[in-house]
Amino acid sequence: MEVTITGKKIFWIIAVIVVVVAVAVWTWIAIIAMHSPDGPSPYSAVYLTSGDVYFGKLSWFPEPHMTDVWYLNRSVGANGQSEVSVAPLNGVFWGPVNEITFNSRQILFWTNLSNSSKLVADMENPSLVQQQQPVTQSSAATLPAATSSVPAAH
Repeated sequence: MEVTITGKKIFWIIAVIVVVVAVAVWTWIAIIAMHSPDGPSPYSAVYLTSGDVYFGKLSWFPEPHMTDVWYLNRSVGANGQSEVSVAPLNGVFWGPVNEITFNSRQILFWTNLSNSSKLVADMENPSLVQQQQPVTQSSAATLPAATSSVPAAH
């Protein structure tokens, strides 16, 4: 039995090889970038038109949603200075699940956080984050259960 290789078969063999090599290279680069200190982490920041900022693992399908959610908490300290902290969403008094779904029309922009981010380190090790005093119902809307200090933007 004789097997003949036509030009069309050679084209498809080469096309498949090119695609497999391209996927392998892309995967290798992505794996190296994820382990690089300055590479992207699995965490993102989502900025909403309302001014709210959320941090966590962002997915886009079937709709924009985030897991392992932390939120930006802005307040004014006793000395009148602006204070910024982050807290896990599931730590607030009303007990939400650690997932949030976004209205895509309300997302102003989003960005990946780098592996070298202090916030990423805190989100990966929440037990190391400084614990605040227990939250009372009257102050629950403003005080999270745990915070990580982040320098305020001026």
